[in-house]
Amino acid sequence: MAAHLISAKTIDPGNETYVTCVARGKTLEVLREKGLSFRKPGGKEAVYRPDFATDNAAALPEQKLIVLCVKGYDLTAACEAIRPLITPETKILPLLNGIDIYERIRRLITTGLILPACIYIASSIQAPGSVVHSGGQGNIIAGADPRHKDYNPALLASLMAAAGIPFVWEADPFPALWTKYFFIASYALVTGLSGKSFGQILEDKDLSASVMEILKEIHAIAAAKGVKLPESLIQKSYESAGNFPYEATTSYARDLQVPGKPNEADLFGGTILRLGEETGVPTPATKAIYEAILKKA
Repeated sequence: MAAHLISAKTIDPGNETYVTCVARGKTLEVLREKGLSFRKPGGKEAVYRPDFATDNAAALPEQKLIVLCVKGYDLTAACEAIRPLITPETKILPLLNGIDIYERIRRLITTGLILPACIYIASSIQAPGSVVHSGGQGNIIAGADPRHKDYNPALLASLMAAAGIPFVWEADPFPALWTKYFFIASYALVTGLSGKSFGQILEDKDLSASVMEILKEIHAIAAAKGVKLPESLIQKSYESAGNFPYEATTSYARDLQVPGKPNEADLFGGTILRLGEETGVPTPATKAIYEAILKKA
């Protein structure tokens, strides 16, 4: 997303809620002058204006809710920026790709509630401050912090409803997170190496086979970690690419097309290889594609 992070000083829809966007460079300039432009599927455009936009999180007061909308390679910097804003009551909602985001954040932030979450959306930045939603419903799935399982999400759910954001609370969010990771990690790696869109991959016998092999490896890792997922999820995840526009691809693939731009390679290839080694699950398909991407880069 265009914003570095989004925070809310209060999260009670019955009272006044102040929304701040922390962003950088040209994006910050556009947010201040025009607001965030969001074009929905079908072409309808809406503009959202935060109450305040800054590039200095340290200038903000303590926050009730922080939504992390950064790429994986910016996660450490974002966590360091928000650390002074967090109280034991602060809720952190991370909407990043990756299956180990909770652990990555917890290594850096020891207080507050980190709500494991994911969002099902295909979107891209058309220009600074301008986001295009090209596929997916945009629904957020979240669950309780493993350290705070008694958290009542009613207030957060009502805030999301008031904002018109599809929101689902799961007692155990990790099967949902793994389900998304199945799709995004396998297709990120194959689109990243091939440069092909979802539609082109589905038409290509060899690329399709690579996606299937990576899906099988991720399923085996999840099973070894005690995450119960149906065997049918492999085929379902593979077919999910057909729900997106033919020309749609992954943000990882788009990042790889920009020379010198950071990317989320470690969230996909690196994580699968580490978890495979940790659980004793062989990951030859992931290793071959990941190493080919690194060599190509």
